[in-house]
Amino acid sequence: MALQAQLLLSDMVVHFSTADYCLCSRDHTVFQFDYNSSRWRKICQLPPAKAGFIGLLKDKIARSSLYRRLRPAPGLSHLTQTPDGTIVMVYDRIYLCKPAEKARSAVPLVSDLGRFAPPLRNGMAVEPSTGLVYFGEYLNNHSRDVRVICIDPVHNTARVCWQFNRQQIKHIHAIVYDPFRQRLWITTGDNDAESAFYYTDDNFASVHKFAGGDQTWRATGLLFDETGMEWGMDAGKDAPADAVNYIWRWDFATASRTQCCAIGNPAYAVSSLDNGGAVLTTTYEPGRLQDTPEQSALWYRSPAGEWQQIYAQDYQYRAMPGVSKYGMLYIAQGTSPAGQLLFSPVNCHSGQFGIFRLPPL
Repeated sequence: MALQAQLLLSDMVVHFSTADYCLCSRDHTVFQFDYNSSRWRKICQLPPAKAGFIGLLKDKIARSSLYRRLRPAPGLSHLTQTPDGTIVMVYDRIYLCKPAEKARSAVPLVSDLGRFAPPLRNGMAVEPSTGLVYFGEYLNNHSRDVRVICIDPVHNTARVCWQFNRQQIKHIHAIVYDPFRQRLWITTGDNDAESAFYYTDDNFASVHKFAGGDQTWRATGLLFDETGMEWGMDAGKDAPADAVNYIWRWDFATASRTQCCAIGNPAYAVSSLDNGGAVLTTTYEPGRLQDTPEQSALWYRSPAGEWQQIYAQDYQYRAMPGVSKYGMLYIAQGTSPAGQLLFSPVNCHSGQFGIFRLPPL
């Protein structure tokens, strides 16, 4: 099945979805797209990096359409929402936008974290019973420990709640909440010894290793249901040619896993759909050793559990500062309506950092 996508809006990127709306961003501004009315509404904007008149003037220039046309940049990369509607953003600092305060400007969170590495895109998790937000540092070319950071939007605090030794892992790919087991999972990479799944049942008072040891446990996103979990492998250009990427399923009752299907390029993100299905994206990495298409693709899992590729775009490098050379199709965290799945291409043939919509799945 190959679907055609409709361009909804240029210069806008998807981030987080509910069944009713999707939070998106343009540069430093967050917008809400209502699925039923197809209307856009501005929610909030990051404040100037520096206070005072000069800081305000510099921010005004940097936010202008002319400046962004001459010097395009990706803008916000990390955004999620808590059950009470608070929007949490990780950029140069951690920012909060609370609906009850009706503020048009996001507020930077003051903490003693010092410098920290942001998460991989779609790598933040919300623990719904507490409203706490967690992310792990995504680091490359380093030798220090890798930290997990806990954000408390109610008390406006952030702290380090766990650390992995550099000898254990290179970086954290994602932290994901499992609503069926009320558990937070942590996926790590990148070499065989570093690729693993960990979990915590007590909000990082303790962390346990579930499994790992080869590229089949190298993942950036997890999907959960009553009986199991599924993920796509993330064996990229640093993996051997015979490291074929598959979607895997783990069954908790039998403590066993099975291959679902081959996906070729490495999996990048997953998202649930409101019809009981799911969607997964694959990323094209120039220089990979595997014999795979030079495309980024969307894979659909039907409510019956069957996977198939539904959309793809050919790779085209766009050379934008702050953006990797990989070809990607960004999808929103959370739950998207199967009737209008939104995505944003990066380093693809068309629609760089725009929003496309698929027809009903």
